[in-house]
Amino acid sequence: MHDLTPEDLKRLPSHVAIIMDGNGRWALSRGKPRLFGHRNGVENVRAIVNSAFEIGIPYITLYAFSTENQNRPGEEKSGLMLLLEEFLKRELKNMMGDGVRLRAIGDLNGLPEFARNAVEKTIEKTMGNEKWNLTLALNYGSRQEILQAVQSYATESNGTEKNLNWETFSSHLQTKDLPDPDLIIRTSGEFRLSNFLLLQAAYAEIFVSPLHWPDFGKDAFVDALKNYTNRERRFGKTGDQLVTDSNKLLSKNP
Repeated sequence: MHDLTPEDLKRLPSHVAIIMDGNGRWALSRGKPRLFGHRNGVENVRAIVNSAFEIGIPYITLYAFSTENQNRPGEEKSGLMLLLEEFLKRELKNMMGDGVRLRAIGDLNGLPEFARNAVEKTIEKTMGNEKWNLTLALNYGSRQEILQAVQSYATESNGTEKNLNWETFSSHLQTKDLPDPDLIIRTSGEFRLSNFLLLQAAYAEIFVSPLHWPDFGKDAFVDALKNYTNRERRFGKTGDQLVTDSNKLLSKNP
């Protein structure tokens, strides 16, 4: 259950992207190894994703492993990949039963073969699911994605496109099948995007929680959603313009 009002539910974001930060610090503060924090972080993934779908948010994207994370110690990276494989194998049945489609963005070729195979098999098996959408950003970096999109666009257009617009260019991004995120949540109190969905987040609302990811439970998630529903998304317009636009829409659809 949650304490979102009927009015809150009308204003929910369609797409929430989460930077899951603080697993290692959470573990170290308890005198445990960093992988202990990552394992608890994976357990929290299950809880938050389930909560999001129960509440009615159709798109969730999780920043699971960045290109910069490749610089971490080998033992930690191996442990993370094993946790990823374990999570996907354990959750496949639930994904199929709940109608969840898995996607991945990032360079999967930079993952160990066993982890890449687990991701690709889960993507293939859930491809026909249409109710909910879970995207994992794995070995992902937004700058790298943008450079690849520029190369893809240049190759396709062969220099003939004279009026490039966002719709055309965004079709070359890895998120082309996803709506832009409405809300980006970052845990652990850090105020930065860390090379995550830099173009797609152009008009996203941002919520920063002081809680480390393993402590960011359903109540904290609902608080972030309530905060979002109380914001006015202007997209460059003034508040008066938004009221005028809303009145025009109401007059067309009484």
